[in-house]
Amino acid sequence: MDHSDNETGVQAKSVDLRRLAARQVPPLGIALVLVWLMWDRVQALDFTSIGAGVRTVGPLQWGLALALTAVSFWAVGRYDGVVHRLIGTSTPTPMARKAGVASIAVAQTVGFGVISGALVRWRMLPEVSLLQAIRISATVAVTFLAGWAVVAALAVLLVPLPVPGATPLALVVLVAAALFVALSVIRPAALDRLNLPTLPAMAAIVTLAFIDTIAAGAALWVLLPEGLSIAPVTLIAAFLLALGAGLVSGTPGGVGPFEVTLLALLPHTDHEPVLAAILAFRAAYYALPALLGAAVVIRGPIRNNVQDPALQTVQQMVSAPGLTPQLDQVLLNAPRAEAALLRHGRLSLLTDPRGRPDAMVAASGQSLILLADPLRREVDGTKLLAHLGNSANLQFRSPILYKCGARLAATARRAGWATLPVVREAWLNPASFSLEGSSRRQLRRKLRKAEGAGVIVAEATGHLPLSDMADIARDWNRSRGGERGFSMGTWDPATLPWSRVFLARRNGQLVGFLTLHSNASEQTLDLMRGRADAPDGTMHLLLTVAIKAAARKGCPRLSLAAVPLGKQGHEPALFHHLRDGLDRISGAGGLRQFKSCFASNWEVLYLAAPNRAGLVLGAWDICREIARPDRSQGTRRGS
Repeated sequence: MDHSDNETGVQAKSVDLRRLAARQVPPLGIALVLVWLMWDRVQALDFTSIGAGVRTVGPLQWGLALALTAVSFWAVGRYDGVVHRLIGTSTPTPMARKAGVASIAVAQTVGFGVISGALVRWRMLPEVSLLQAIRISATVAVTFLAGWAVVAALAVLLVPLPVPGATPLALVVLVAAALFVALSVIRPAALDRLNLPTLPAMAAIVTLAFIDTIAAGAALWVLLPEGLSIAPVTLIAAFLLALGAGLVSGTPGGVGPFEVTLLALLPHTDHEPVLAAILAFRAAYYALPALLGAAVVIRGPIRNNVQDPALQTVQQMVSAPGLTPQLDQVLLNAPRAEAALLRHGRLSLLTDPRGRPDAMVAASGQSLILLADPLRREVDGTKLLAHLGNSANLQFRSPILYKCGARLAATARRAGWATLPVVREAWLNPASFSLEGSSRRQLRRKLRKAEGAGVIVAEATGHLPLSDMADIARDWNRSRGGERGFSMGTWDPATLPWSRVFLARRNGQLVGFLTLHSNASEQTLDLMRGRADAPDGTMHLLLTVAIKAAARKGCPRLSLAAVPLGKQGHEPALFHHLRDGLDRISGAGGLRQFKSCFASNWEVLYLAAPNRAGLVLGAWDICREIARPDRSQGTRRGS
């Protein structure tokens, strides 16, 4: 990067900070207006009585308040742990939590929440840039507000408070939350670019918001002076709404709006004892944590030389199609030639603690999907499942296996996972392949049609007719409603140097092509693309020539790839629906008929997840990945 790039980056940072600072002006204005409006009531308060009320708070009350404050800040620190995992930073979770506690302890007291919190995080985490710290702070603020809104809405519905229109507003909030949950699962195409949190992440945020705010409200309740009796659920519900008013105002500690709202929600209570409890609460919940947080910040950055190994287990393949020589060797020796899908850029590597590739995975929706079998024969299936589960939990996702073989499926069943036969893979031995026999009668008929129409097939050598191939691929996609992807082949000229390519011509014109993944163990059918006016039987002739070429190369196994298994009578209706969807987007009917012509052997492959809910959500995520491959692949390939 040259000096102009650096200057541009510095200017962008300063602009962001100025904008954030400008956003703090309206809240301060709101606070001043509230003070002006409430001035008459402030003058009427008996400050001597307030002071006396504070002095009546006993040691046990202080101890309970501090204990509840500790519980609240325990949850506060975990907001940062959640956000770091959602954003995908390399910061170990314990460090993230410590920085989160210090930043929130300081920021909630001094005000300018996002800015002050970002500066503390930037100070405490040396590996985090200022812009990353701002992003973390903003995300923590937004997620907490979302969690608080759900908790406060539930409180409004459960505890009567004198707030006109509160119940309808609470219902709106809960309906909006339910809609957001539905969108997180469905993930419509219009929202593909949004990084919606997963269901476990949402649950974690709401749970932490509940613990945080209920503990804080309880800390205020235990500090009520003697002689003041307010039901704890009433005070905590009022506290939640007052907290929201303080948060929206943006004033330091919510001073002003918090007190005004809380007093308004407790109309039949003397103001002085409540304000005495608030003063004591601010000492225990704001002042003391702020002092401790400031001491931590002054002390300096959190240093931890122990790396969290879980953060290093999923390595993204962002440089596809070119891989390192070591990974080229892994693909060459993988049990399945389908491992070459790593070159398409959608899949990532799941590595063991020593950095060796275990399997190929993709994070999608609610799931961390492990595709096919392990990349190395010596991988222990039980350890792989545990490793996948830990990596999925780190991302707030559910682990799922897709298209795994019977051996890994059996290991999953022994581990208590739910398994489901999902596809059948057609395969044959090229050396023993023959056109003879009644089982291949349909194939012979198709071959005669193609050869009679003058179709000639040969394996490509040297320069490929990429322009003609691209035209055929584009027309093929258009006629079928778009490309399919993920576990299905996608047209990508950059990956062709690693593929075996067969071309079909008629009168010198390209009418179709076929590609195969190839490694030391097998060859696997990848793409079949033909012109709309290609003679009947062209694809059959392409594959037949490819099988004979594989036999000459001594290939022990040629996979015709997998097709969905189809509906099973004993399954729930929801699974029937998912199977119908997979059939529809993959064109399974035609593929089954085509592959049956070769009298192939069939191997059942499985879907597996820790529970039935994971199976359903994982199947939905996989269907979406297959149907919408451009969602993520284009950005990774830089197209």
